[in-house]
Amino acid sequence: MAGRVVAALAAALACLGAGCATPRQVYSPADLRAALAARPGISPADVVVPFELPAPALELARRVVRGSHSDGDRIEALVKAMFDPAVFGLRSDLSSTSTTTGAEALAEGHGNCVALASVFIGLARAVGLDARYVDASSRVSETRYGADGSTVHYGHVTALVDTGVDRIGLDFARIGTFGWYQQLDDLEAVAHYYNNRGYELVDEAREAGAAPDWAEAQRLFRLAVAVKPGFARGWNNLGIAAAHLGRRDEAVANYRKASALDPTMAAPHANLGSLHLQEGDLQGALDELAAAARLDPRGAHIQYNLAQARLRSGDRSGALEALRRTLTLRGTYPGAQALMERLAPGSPGAGSD
Repeated sequence: MAGRVVAALAAALACLGAGCATPRQVYSPADLRAALAARPGISPADVVVPFELPAPALELARRVVRGSHSDGDRIEALVKAMFDPAVFGLRSDLSSTSTTTGAEALAEGHGNCVALASVFIGLARAVGLDARYVDASSRVSETRYGADGSTVHYGHVTALVDTGVDRIGLDFARIGTFGWYQQLDDLEAVAHYYNNRGYELVDEAREAGAAPDWAEAQRLFRLAVAVKPGFARGWNNLGIAAAHLGRRDEAVANYRKASALDPTMAAPHANLGSLHLQEGDLQGALDELAAAARLDPRGAHIQYNLAQARLRSGDRSGALEALRRTLTLRGTYPGAQALMERLAPGSPGAGSD
């Protein structure tokens, strides 16, 4: 039964080796609050315990599983109750950015994947299940590319229960079976919480056509790395915020820290390359964008920026190659088709840059 599917959610986490971490520490709400308060840079007002739920919800969970004979039965009973209008009455709202703790989701009646995972974990622990957060970001697209070409990293956080025999996974986004995941201790989950809130703040503003509040986004990303200093995604996103706030040297330092923490991540190289391109440092842009392209061969935005850097440095054929790759990866990439038509042999304007 390893990797058992919870039928109501139609998703499983199969333990395949590389992503199967040794179980890490689970905190009580009081212990997690104390651990967060002890972190430098985190004020009492910033402390959040995503899985902390009201006492009546926990008591209702205990009634729901009464009579269940196995951990699997308890899990399925809780999941059914979460979405039953006569019990908890939740609905999945993956576009939600305002209900990101379990308590908020219960109060509002809906939540995104982090919020629903937090509800489940809080309920499951109340009935004696060993419920953990997991980072399943490698299974889904974990980056979003901004209109300015910046690569923002956010995570897909969900839940599993370790029964001692099976690892039973739940995916409230319903995107299918995961081939890789990493268990998170509760402190790490809070770092993901802050990071995703920062991303959502920026993304929500962009979707509305408004200017993001980069100062608030920076505050949230700083909280993420205060909780988890080795959190490469947080440092990358902190670099983006610093760049938008005009703190160039700080942005560069943050991107380089992210690269040092995770040498496999393309985003900090792509963002640093984009920054160099904006500044006119063509060699710096070429070096960083080429590194990003090696790490993420499917990044259309990387190829497009690489095309611009090559063109500005006089490498027309290299620019065309990168543009072809851009359009292969994303056929409607803004500006790429027009630039390709201008540069392609025989097209109008092909003789001049």
